[in-house]
Amino acid sequence: MADEEPWASRPFAQKYLLQDIPGFDKVPPDMRDALEKFGIDADHITHSLLEELQSQEPPAIIYHYTDDVGLRGILETGQLWLTDIFSLNDPSELSHGFSHAIKIINEKSANGSPGSRIFARHFTEFALQGGIRQVVRLFICSFSASGDDLGQWRAYADNGCGYALGFDAKALEHGFTIDGLTPIPNNSTFYVRYKDAELREIDARIIDKMFDLISLPSGRGLPSDSIVAYMASLQILLTLHVLIAALFFKHEGYANEREYRFLHAEEMHPPTTAKLRSRPYSLVRYQEFDWKKVSSQALREVVVGPAADRTKASHFAIDCLNLFCSGTVELKYSEIPYRRL
Repeated sequence: MADEEPWASRPFAQKYLLQDIPGFDKVPPDMRDALEKFGIDADHITHSLLEELQSQEPPAIIYHYTDDVGLRGILETGQLWLTDIFSLNDPSELSHGFSHAIKIINEKSANGSPGSRIFARHFTEFALQGGIRQVVRLFICSFSASGDDLGQWRAYADNGCGYALGFDAKALEHGFTIDGLTPIPNNSTFYVRYKDAELREIDARIIDKMFDLISLPSGRGLPSDSIVAYMASLQILLTLHVLIAALFFKHEGYANEREYRFLHAEEMHPPTTAKLRSRPYSLVRYQEFDWKKVSSQALREVVVGPAADRTKASHFAIDCLNLFCSGTVELKYSEIPYRRL
């Protein structure tokens, strides 16, 4: 838990988004003020949740599941990768997060003006087609409070043949959120919540703050380019804040993962410093976090997966630890009776 003011508490959307929207300078000043007020109100809603999450003590050890290649890479280079949120291992995470907001705004607009129904349709299309990825850059590294979870062995650690690297949570997150004595304002760490009803309530509060702004241009005789820029700004702001709220949640079916997230929000200016790695038919943006540089003794455990050949997997892990790590790291073994198919 960092003591600094988290990035979500700042007027992130206004500073990095509104000024970049084509034609925003044509929006009348009072309507710009309304957009900025909505952004601040929505920031407060998500910030209150982040404050609550950051007030919780982290687990003593947080585990990162990976395969043998990942083990060597993490130990040899000292780098953990934070992946672009639009390229997470489970692409349904964000669509699940947006599903609540889409349902709420469509239900709310059903009894509203024709303009609200058009806005709801455009919001749905913009969200589902990933339009927001053009105006926001967020990166996540996922850990777990559980170092021996079958679902994560299967999904993230070579179907049980990989490893779970156990890090001292406080040491690692301090290095991620504090540079010397200076807070890193764009970095946050927090538990993931598995409460759909809570996410729906947050989305409903954000949409309530926004909904009346849909009709703000009505009857003013504004030129079309001003209206288009205003509605685009409103749509982007809403999508951004729904996205931020979604980052704190996963579907209740994943509660066994007990996920603990490291989040980096990259500013839109200057251009991205993210690197690219390959996946089949795609390039994935990622940021590097040098855990060795900030806390070389943070690695405490390496857990061998339940389906691994214990002899070979142990020798490989020990060789990597001897070559690339200093200090004492305990080698453990999964207690789950599991063989990969």
